[in-house]
Amino acid sequence: MIFSAADDGALALDLLPDWRALLGERADRLELEIGSGHGGFALGFARAQPDRALVAIEQRRKFADELRDRAAQRGHANLVVITGDGRLLAPRLFRAGSLAAVHVHFPDPWWKRRHHRRRLVDDGMSQLLFGLLAPGGLCDFRTDVERYALEAVERLEAIGFENEAGPGGFSDRPEGEIPSTREKRYLATGHPVWRLRLRKPAAGAPAPRHTGAP
Repeated sequence: MIFSAADDGALALDLLPDWRALLGERADRLELEIGSGHGGFALGFARAQPDRALVAIEQRRKFADELRDRAAQRGHANLVVITGDGRLLAPRLFRAGSLAAVHVHFPDPWWKRRHHRRRLVDDGMSQLLFGLLAPGGLCDFRTDVERYALEAVERLEAIGFENEAGPGGFSDRPEGEIPSTREKRYLATGHPVWRLRLRKPAAGAPAPRHTGAP
């Protein structure tokens, strides 16, 4: 089910819903967060960007329910919280080229080889995110695991993303960037965060390259 923070009501989970009908003009700059956790980023976004909309997908029902309740209490009509697996839901919910940004913050690295298919930056998911973004759209990836960051930057660049920090580079924290609940702790303690800000090439750029890397 889709639950809108605007009215706290349940809507049928339709294939490719009409986001403009649900969110008005905010849907013209629709953004997606996969794995919203405790909701620090989602709530901060909703407060700071009232003229834009965010869809937050969280697999853990308890976290999703709590975030949905907090969003409703604060009157955030520009935040939609969905319970489920982002891998399965994203292609059902969004048309190709329809998202202004995708946010993936501190995903589980799933180190064991047999679990690699669960990673949010495996080939399949990376290609899906690339396809869902509009030309010039942002992929905002953050992790506290250096090895995962190094693997992610190689894979995402190979898919076709352009790195704002240059090939293989990591970005400094931009002024005004909204931290997740977990990142707030790291900012307070000085724990390192590897931050990738990548763009889907603008229309007319060369076609993306695909990788078969494990």
